[in-house]
Amino acid sequence: MKKNKAFTLIELIAVLVILAIISLIVAPLLLNIIRRVKDVANKRSVDGYGRAVEYAMASYQLEHLAYPDTFDKLEIEYKGNKVECKTSRINPDYSIYLSECKVNGRLVKDDKEIDGYYHYGILKMTNQEYVDTYGKNLEDALKKYYDEHNEYPSDYTTLTLPPLDKEVSCDVETYSDGKIFLTKCSVDSEEVLDESQDDGYYHYRETRNAVKYLLKKTNSKLITTYTDGNTHEMYTFDHEATEQTPVLTDYRYIGNVPYNYVKFNGNEIWRIVGVFDTDDGYGKYDKRIKLLKSTSFRATWDSNSKYDWAISTLNSYLNDNYYNQIFELDRNIIDPVKYYLGQWSYESERGKSGIPGASDNWTGKIALIYPSDYIYTFSLGVEDYCFNNIFACKKSKGKYPSNSWIYMLQNGSSYYWTISACSNYTIYNMLPDGDLSSFRGSQNFDAALPTLYLKPEVKIKSGDGTIDNPYEFEL
Repeated sequence: MKKNKAFTLIELIAVLVILAIISLIVAPLLLNIIRRVKDVANKRSVDGYGRAVEYAMASYQLEHLAYPDTFDKLEIEYKGNKVECKTSRINPDYSIYLSECKVNGRLVKDDKEIDGYYHYGILKMTNQEYVDTYGKNLEDALKKYYDEHNEYPSDYTTLTLPPLDKEVSCDVETYSDGKIFLTKCSVDSEEVLDESQDDGYYHYRETRNAVKYLLKKTNSKLITTYTDGNTHEMYTFDHEATEQTPVLTDYRYIGNVPYNYVKFNGNEIWRIVGVFDTDDGYGKYDKRIKLLKSTSFRATWDSNSKYDWAISTLNSYLNDNYYNQIFELDRNIIDPVKYYLGQWSYESERGKSGIPGASDNWTGKIALIYPSDYIYTFSLGVEDYCFNNIFACKKSKGKYPSNSWIYMLQNGSSYYWTISACSNYTIYNMLPDGDLSSFRGSQNFDAALPTLYLKPEVKIKSGDGTIDNPYEFEL
């Protein structure tokens, strides 16, 4: 029978030594982990207490329309580990300063701050932010007054506003529609301008007429060279009278980097061609904004090979099915105007040099661009060759078409219809290489970019015309 072999004394001693070595290694690690967990928990306790103080500050301000000067006035609702701070101070800017904080008797520092103390509360505002706060408080007070009296006050000084820790002074104009206009603003006697506004004044609840706003940004008539006025805004063009129109002044976006982006019909991106003196169809002229959709669809110009836009199938589709698919709010700002149906140049478009037997003009809501809308994007030295030789402005001649924002919409991918017929069969087209030509028959299946005019009274709801912040319009 075989006997079981037991551990020897030496083997037992070896095991104990190994366990002792392991404990010497592991124990500090475990203690360090436990200490870190406690530190994190303690910091969270101080942070929770600081947030409770912030909330108490905000509640006090709402109730008393002023901030407290000491902690004694605050009702701090905090549940958690016991937090004690040696110095708890409300600073002149109403931020909160907590120093030498302890949680359950253990000192806890804020490692993110050089002094190790905790900082909470209001961040220091710039003078512009003080004026903006004053304006928004005034706006809120006006709304409250209107809700109670069903009218706006004739004198804004009758309104009660929350106090600020700096003295804000502005000349204030209020209007019957609740619009507020602040001028000559100062903070603690230092003048403060709104750098986002051309006039430097502060505007609240103000609705801006879109036409006037865009014209205000337009380059002066004295700017006759693109590079001298390349602020991404419109340029001014004067035109003599024609057989159908009086003397006109147009304002156009030219080149390839204009700030003419618009959000229209939901999230669709359209572009502003310019502002034009347009006839409402009854001889009354107004300045209207002309929009061009930035993406196309394919269609025949006329399925029956006709050459008169007034009775074309594409015209019927745009002003029936397509028009009714536009969101109602945006549909309501479209204005019917008189479109001219002459040849490719701006003067002949407004003349009577069209196709014999076809209409000289047509009044409606949605159409296509004029050939001249494309041509003028090369004007004032953007590319003289294309402006003066549009029928030979080919990509093969150089990089000329890429200087036109309208050409960049098609990016050389298709033939694009215009509103103008060339003969009793062909229509002027923007060609993929940038040329303007007329060899496409009206039955071809080519690209169409819808074009329309907005009502003169339309207002800018938001935006600055850049691709990241397109304009939005409303009535």
